[in-house]
Amino acid sequence: MQTEKLTKSAIIVNAIGASVAMAFSAVALIDPTLAVTGGADSAGVDMYAQAYAARAIPLGAALLFSLTSRHKRGLLPLLTVSGAVQLGDVAIGATQGVPGMMVGGTVLALIHLATAGQLALGRNRDVAATA
Repeated sequence: MQTEKLTKSAIIVNAIGASVAMAFSAVALIDPTLAVTGGADSAGVDMYAQAYAARAIPLGAALLFSLTSRHKRGLLPLLTVSGAVQLGDVAIGATQGVPGMMVGGTVLALIHLATAGQLALGRNRDVAATA
């Protein structure tokens, strides 16, 4: 099996990004009005915070585990999915008028997808070298 190589800085930046997403979702569970512009308090806001945490915490935990494990199995798809999820957050933030969600989602999507691209290019180079 091919070993996926990442720089220490790429691992750290992605780990920080995953941790920030997880922490924000945990904070939103405690006070859902922090996640929504205007601080509207309703059942919809509570449901949004719960849905966000249900996705962000396990995905972030899986990404952190994969980033810190010796063998980076599954890291490319996890980074790709994490980046796609952040792009979804950007779209939601844009339609709901939540600038922080747009900015944060864009930054995290760029980090995760750029790292996934780095891994994919490394794999292609390894395949070409063995051919």
